Formats: sequence, structure tokens, C-alpha cells
Amino acid sequence: MVVESKKVKLTIDGKEIEVPQGTTVYHAAKSLGIDLPIFCYHDRMPPFGACRVCLVEVDNFPKLQTSCTLEAKDGMNVKTSSKIAQEGRESILEFLLINHPLDCPICDKGGECPLQDQTLKFGPGISRFFEEKRKLAKKLPLGPVLMLDRERCIACARCTRFGDIVSGDHALEFVQRGYKTEIGTPGGGPAESKYIGNTIMICPVGALTSQVYRFRARPWDNDSVASTCTLCPVGCSLKLDSRDGEILRTRSHEDPLLNDIWLCDKGWFGYEHVDSADRLKTPLIRVDGSLKEASWTEALDYIADRLKNEKRAAAFGGNALTFEESYLFQQIFRSLGIPHIDHRIGMPEFSLNDEGLFGGMEEPPASLSKLSFALILGCDITEEFPVLWLRLKSALNQGAEAYFFGHFAPEVRPYFKETHLLTPGDEEASIAKVLALAEQLLNKGGQGAILVGSQYLNSPSRKNVLEELIRFRMKSKNLALHLLDACEGSLGAREAGMHPETGPFNQPLDNPGLSAKAVLQKGASEGWGFLWVAGSNPAAKYSRRVWKKFRENLGTLVCQDLFLTETAQEADVVLPVLSFAEKTGSFISISGKVQKLNPGKEIPEGIYSDEMIFHEIGRRLGVHLPGSAEMSVSGVAPSLHRIPKRKAESFDRREERQSSILKSENSSGMIRATFSRPLFDQGVRMKKNPHLSRSAKEPFLRLHPDEAKPRGFSDGDKIRVSTPAGSIVGKLKLDSQVAKGTLVLPIGFEELPVSELESGFINGFTVDLEKE
Repeated sequence: MVVESKKVKLTIDGKEIEVPQGTTVYHAAKSLGIDLPIFCYHDRMPPFGACRVCLVEVDNFPKLQTSCTLEAKDGMNVKTSSKIAQEGRESILEFLLINHPLDCPICDKGGECPLQDQTLKFGPGISRFFEEKRKLAKKLPLGPVLMLDRERCIACARCTRFGDIVSGDHALEFVQRGYKTEIGTPGGGPAESKYIGNTIMICPVGALTSQVYRFRARPWDNDSVASTCTLCPVGCSLKLDSRDGEILRTRSHEDPLLNDIWLCDKGWFGYEHVDSADRLKTPLIRVDGSLKEASWTEALDYIADRLKNEKRAAAFGGNALTFEESYLFQQIFRSLGIPHIDHRIGMPEFSLNDEGLFGGMEEPPASLSKLSFALILGCDITEEFPVLWLRLKSALNQGAEAYFFGHFAPEVRPYFKETHLLTPGDEEASIAKVLALAEQLLNKGGQGAILVGSQYLNSPSRKNVLEELIRFRMKSKNLALHLLDACEGSLGAREAGMHPETGPFNQPLDNPGLSAKAVLQKGASEGWGFLWVAGSNPAAKYSRRVWKKFRENLGTLVCQDLFLTETAQEADVVLPVLSFAEKTGSFISISGKVQKLNPGKEIPEGIYSDEMIFHEIGRRLGVHLPGSAEMSVSGVAPSLHRIPKRKAESFDRREERQSSILKSENSSGMIRATFSRPLFDQGVRMKKNPHLSRSAKEPFLRLHPDEAKPRGFSDGDKIRVSTPAGSIVGKLKLDSQVAKGTLVLPIGFEELPVSELESGFINGFTVDLEKE
């Protein structure tokens, strides 16, 4: 039975209206088409009433009221256009403008500034203020991407409240008091946030601006195109703004199912590499040991001639490819009878039998906002899936509870009700406790979810862990199971058939091929004929020893990429390709939603898309391929709007909480390694973003203090980490939020090449530690 919410009836400017109980006067007026100015209010945060600009007159109230905080009541008579209400709003705007500088001609917010618009519509026609305006910092960088102009700030508190309420990182705060109140950071240093771009978006004036976009263009000069962010697995909707053939900024594009109106800072600022001067501009062919410029005809003929009769060939795809490009890539090789196809370059490799169930979310990210509880198993959520944290934080704001089990506690641990730390290798043993807790929470009612991250999914016991979770999921109502694999385009590549054991849409193959790692091993020992790399960088993803031996015994290496990567530097043929902002295609989000890529700028002259390259090679080899990206999608799956769900039966101010830290015993004294995946690393695309790349922190080896003391280690020591395969040296950071018996290795940093340990990026391998 549907229970209707209670209604209240009130009058606004002589018009009677009935609204649900709890509605504010501001929203009631808005539903009647009455426009009221707002600055501090934002519909993704509770009302605050700081700016006072939405004043209205209400009968029997002694003074004007802020409509954004005033709840509508039965019989209330509201006047928004009375003389006293208009004068009140006009006065507030006049006060705000007293010290606000007349920067409109040079302000980045010009043309899309609420203060401009509201002043024009509701403000005074002239200023009565003749004294000198106060002078404050005009160009104050608060980190690598954020610029603060304190003179323009109107103290609306949107930016500080975003950090308090939406992201929970408290990156910005008010400092000083009264007339001297201004925006700063908690420690006085750079703003520490993965979401600072959102504060620029919601700032109603030009106080917070982007260092990347600063003084680049006016909004009306930009061409705007809706597209998709491909820099993490979530696949957020965004807009690309370009001018004169250059991407000048990206903006969030509201998507109710995925990212709502938010982006992480990779989405906001991770586009500078698109117009980098270091991009490849012409094909290259190795002649007499050096790469020389060549024509497209020469390069494509070279590739086709060496591939057409070569059976010891392999295709290494990458997460930079669209779904359609991955499909075409694997189709070329399968048409030639070559099964050695893989996209898991530098990623954990599980056989189909050991994999259990491939990653993805059972429900869209929006469902996380409505949870009553969440069990997070080994997912460093703000680093690996930052926008999912914003969804989950929304649920926590409404009383939901979160519990964490994993090798090290995420930075958002204070928001978890309990944090259980376990040594790598104990994932399967922890499942009984996880499921007992889940059953207890389900018995209380409400909707729950289990979010399984890389610390569990990349465990040697992955299959057994998933079997237990799936069995529990099948018998439980109101529970979703989300498998969060931390690689940006891996779901699309897998569904397209870039896998040695499955074809498109996970159809098992009668004659499976070798995985990427197996190709390297076999080639190193027995030799290999041909390797085509598209959208990945295996030379930097595998150990130098393995790659060097393989390359010495490899006949032909083809690489297509945006930049001259480590792999491209060793290739026989290098092909320049289009970036995500210059091509069409599909990106499969972590929830299975098919997101579209659209070109946001003019295509650079002389550069082909990956799709065009595959078509040209296919034509030369006599391989029939679908005629376009759109045709390839419809040809593979005519009704494709969302990747079909895999059924479980087929292996389908900050308030410190009292967290329960349950540390596992480590009686053996051995140290087992696990991996972290920082959002800001030193990957190729990150390095080519001059501003955002400065967000990458120094990489550390993290170890619990109790493990360091008996070994004589101190914070900051240089430590050698060794396995039978190799060793690396890094700086030690002692961290009590790491489980005892655990060493945390960060992925994605040149100075700490964890691939040298040759673990296959599977957690739980034993390492030896010694001070350098």
C-alpha cells in the first residue's frame, strides 16, 4: 500500500498552493514559477541561510524570513514581491557588492555568474558606496588546480559545506571571524581534496577558479559537447568545452544514475594531455635502429605484411580503447585464427575457473545513496572509485552505516562505524565474520550492499570468497553485490572479447589463447613473432627483466598510442591515435551502462582513430569488419543499451566516530604485500597534465609501526623489498592504519616500480625487508 505524504496548503503572492509537508517556502515559490535569488543554498546540501538574499515577507512574522530555510505551513501567507521583501533583497545584494570588486570584464565567472545575474534582476540600479573597497589576496593558489580570489568571496559557505557534507574531506574552511572572515584551508597549506573542482562549479561568484582554465575563454566562446570521462571505471558524464580546436575545460554533466552533478578532480582537470605538445603526430618506422617518420600507407602496409602469415602473434589491448575499438581489434586476430588476445596488461590474471565472476555493479551508483548499510571489502574507495564515495557519503548523511574489512583503512575511515584490518591472505577466513554482520544488519531492515574491492578480488582465494558471497547474496533480499575492479576501461574491453578465454560478451572459446603474461613468458624462452599493442604500455607494466628478455626474442612490435611511451620507444612501428576527446565510441561504466564518447574538438590533421587503423589493417588482410563504430556496436548487440547483468547463480565539522579496529594476529612474523592504487599517480596521461600531475604525492612503502620496531626501521628509512624474482627500494612510512604483517605497495610510480617484484599484482605474496 502506498502511503501519501501529508500536504500543507499556503498562499504565495495571492496564489494558493498545496505542497508536501517539509517543503521550504523557496521550493513552494519555485513550483509556482516565482524566482527568488539564492547564493548559499544548493539543492545537494541542506538549507543554511547564510547569505540572506532569498528574503520574503510572511504574515504574522515580525521580520523578513529566509525562504530557503523556512518550512511551509498550513495557512501561511507569503509575499515575495511586497515592497519590504524587495527592499530587503535589494539591500542584501547592495551589502554584498560593497566590497565585491568590479572584475567582471576579466573574471572567469563572467557570463555564468549568479551574482551578475541576481544583481541585474534583483539588485539596486546604482551603488551608494564611495569609500575604498577592502584589499585582499587576488591570486592565492590553494594547490595545483585551485585559485582563490579573496576579494570576490561573499562568504556563502557553499565550498566549505561541500567538504563537510558532500565529500567529507573538509578541504576548505572559514578562517578568522567577523569582518575578517575569509576562506582558507585547515592547515594553511594546499587544499587536500580529490573533489576540489566541484567547489569551483558551485561557487556563485568568481572567488574559486581553475588554474587550468584561468583567463582562457568566455563561456559563450566555447563549443560544448557531452561526452564521458574515461579516466576511471565509473565512466562519469561530462561536457567538453573547446575553442579554436583546443579543449579548454571539462565540466560535469548531470547523470542521475551515475555521477549526479559531480566529478572527481581527474574528471575536472585530467584533459590537458589531449593538447600536449608531446603527442605523436605522424607514424614512425624503425630504420637502421632508429624511429623515422613515415606515411600512413607505409606504416599500415608494414604491419599487414608482417601479420598476415604470422601465427605466433598476440594482441595487447588497453583500457584507453572504446568498446568498439576493442571489438574490432580482437576481431582482426580471431579472423586470422590467432587466439592470443588480452587487455589485462599489468593487471591480475585469473583463469575463467579461478575468476568466479567478472567485475561490475549489480545496480547503478545512484543506488548507493539509498542504502541503510554498506560492507566495504578491501576497496580504497576514494582512491579507486572517488565518485562512488560521494554517493555512499550521501547515504551516511542520512543515517546509513558503513563497515570496512581490508588490509589498510581508507582515508574516510572516520565515517565508518567499524574498521576491521586483516593481513593479506586472510580474506577467505574473514568472510564468515562479514556474512554474520550482513545477516545481522539485514534483520534490522532496509537496503544493504557489499562492495568488494581489489584487496579481495585480487586475492589468491578470489574464487572461494566470491562463492561464499554469491551464495549469501542469492538467499538474501534487499542486498546488492558490487564487484569493483579498479581499471578504467576493463569492463568494456572484456565485454568486447579482449580476453584469451572468452569472445565478445563472455562467450567461452573452444580454443583459448595465452594470456598477456603467458605470451611474455613463452616469448622470452622460445621467441615470439609479432606483438601489437594498442592503448597500453606493457614495457612499464611488467618487470624490466621479463620485458627485456621478451623484446630480445620478439620479431615485430607495433604500438599505437598518444605518446612515445616506454613501449613505443622500443617498437618497430608506432602509430599516433586520437584521444578520448577526439573520437566517438562507447565506454562501459562500472555499472554496465553504455556511455557515449563524442569528439569535443577538431580532429588533429594526419592522426587516425584506433578504429580507422583497425579498419585499414582489416582491409589489407581481407578481414571483414563492421563499417563504423556505431555499426560495430549494433552488429554485436542490436539491443545494447546496458551490458546484461550477470546472474549470481552463474557467478553473477568532522565528527569522529568510534571505530572498532580489529587487527589480525601475525604470529608467523612474515610480511605479506598488498597494493594501493592512488587516484593521482605518475601514469603517462597523468604526467602529461601539467597542473593535475602535481597532485601526485610521493610514493611510500607503508608498514605498521609494530612491524618496524623489531626490524629497526624508522619512519622515512630507505627500505629494500625483495622477492625471489626481484627487488625495489622505497621510502618507508609508518602507518597504524595498516594491518600488522602487511606491506602496502603503491602502483603507478616510476621511482617505485612494484612490477619488478613479479607478483602478477596478486595480493598476499611474501616479501623480505631490509634497510638500505
